Parts: sequence; C-alpha cells; structure tokens
Amino acid sequence: MSLHLTKVTIPKTSALLAVGYNMAFASSFVCFILSLLLILVHAKERNDSICSKSFSCGNLTDLSFPFSLSTQPDCGIVPISGCDAKPFPRIQLLPGGEWYYARGKEYSYTLLLVDLKLQTVLRQHKCQAFNENISISDSPSISFTAVKLQNFYKCNRTSSNSPYINQTMKDHFDGYESYDGCDGFTIYYKFYGVDDEDILAGNHTANCSLIRLPYYPTEPGDDNLVNFLHPEFLVEWKLSDDCSKCHYGGGRCQTDKKNNFLCYKGTSKRGYLQTIWFKVATGNSSSFFTSLI
Repeated sequence: MSLHLTKVTIPKTSALLAVGYNMAFASSFVCFILSLLLILVHAKERNDSICSKSFSCGNLTDLSFPFSLSTQPDCGIVPISGCDAKPFPRIQLLPGGEWYYARGKEYSYTLLLVDLKLQTVLRQHKCQAFNENISISDSPSISFTAVKLQNFYKCNRTSSNSPYINQTMKDHFDGYESYDGCDGFTIYYKFYGVDDEDILAGNHTANCSLIRLPYYPTEPGDDNLVNFLHPEFLVEWKLSDDCSKCHYGGGRCQTDKKNNFLCYKGTSKRGYLQTIWFKVATGNSSSFFTSLI
C-alpha cells in the first residue's frame, strides 16, 4: 500500500487575509495595552491633581487653601508633609524656607508651630539658643505675623572691649533689661508692649545684633532668661488681595523671578492626558502609538 501526499495550495488571497488578520489583532492588542497604561496614568494624575476644598493631615483638620499636601503642590502655596509622622506633621511657610512642626491650629488663620532646630538647642545647651533667630519672610501671595516672639539684642562682650565700649552699650540700651548669664555676650531686651522702635530701626551699636525668639515668662522673680525660651510660637497668615482674586477666579498664585505676583491660568497636565485619552478612544492616535513603540 503506497501513500500519496497531496500538496495543498492556499490561495494567495487567503494568505494575505490571514496575515492581515494577525496584524490587525497585534495592532489591537498593542492599542489595548497602551490604552490600559494611559488609564492608569490618568487615574494617578487625577489623584495627584484634584484639590479638595478641605482635608486633614495628622492632628490638623479642616485645612484648605493656601495649605496643600506636599504631593499636591498645585493645590496651595503652603505645603504640609508627614501626615503620618510622629509627633506632628511638618509645614513649610514658603517654598525653600524652614520646616516647622505644625503642632495645632489655634484659629482659622493661626497655627502653633515648633522650631525644630531651636527645640534641639534648648535641650542641649540653652545659651546657644541665642545663636538662632526666627525670621519669617512674606511673599506677594501671603504674609505672616509671628506672635509671642521677643526681640533680643545680643551684644558681644570680650576681654578686649574697653570699659568705654561696655559703658556705651549700657547707655545705648538705657531702660532695657539685661542678662549676663551666658559667656561672651550680654542680652538686652524689653517686655511685650514696651516701645523700642528706635532700636528696631537699626540704631544699635556695631557689636550688637537683633534676634527674635519665643519667650514665655511664667515665674515672676526668676532672673534666668534662658529658662523662659521656648521652641513654640504662633503664626497668623493672611492672603494678599491679588492672590485671593486669582485663587477664587480659578488661577494659581505664583511668584516670578523678580518676586512679583503672578496669577497662572495655563493648561494642566491633566488636560493634556485627557486629550490623549480622547484620541485613544476615537482611534486617532496611531502616530502617538508608533512614536511610543
């Protein structure tokens, strides 16, 4: 018995159809995968871009503009981070500025902050606290007022100072309290409510400098000044009129390189992704897929 093999010839048209079907399937599969990736990217962008009218972070509740999570910088101008950190979340009053512990919110426009560096210094060597200085800057969008900060004038006291120089400093700060409990310098100060505008204007000797630190006198009669220094202080904030109009008009408060106010109302990345997704859904994205592949 012999076997006869029969050669089957597939028409060229059918072969071309099979190849075309495979290419179409492959193209559809690639489009499906890329569409899925775009959906995931779009979902993440939505999570990062949608700004809540009110949110919480750690012990801080009912927060709104100008505050924002540090992961959502477009939502505000005062970033907060470490919502799950202990003991408190951290806040940065201005971009590039110092970070503080945000211990609590006293009123709608007041925060209780803790200076991290000052807290460490006061635990180790209190006299070194007079090397610190809490200075809070403003921006064209927002201004801050630090409450319960005391003005101190630190005047260097060395063995090379002549009696005349030392006496000149004492005469210059006539009417001020003085503290000599730290080596190398004398601290001159007045209590809250006492006028010292003339000294604040910069009219003090070359050996003296102005520093500001939180000061909470609690025990009358205690003359040890450093016992009343504290790392906590209150900050009140206020939006500028330009920033208020910009924010509630749908814009974003920004500052240009010359420190001038800028209201930005450009297209967001989210809108760009929406455009791409529209092209995917309508099948008008072949060039995009080709370049991506």
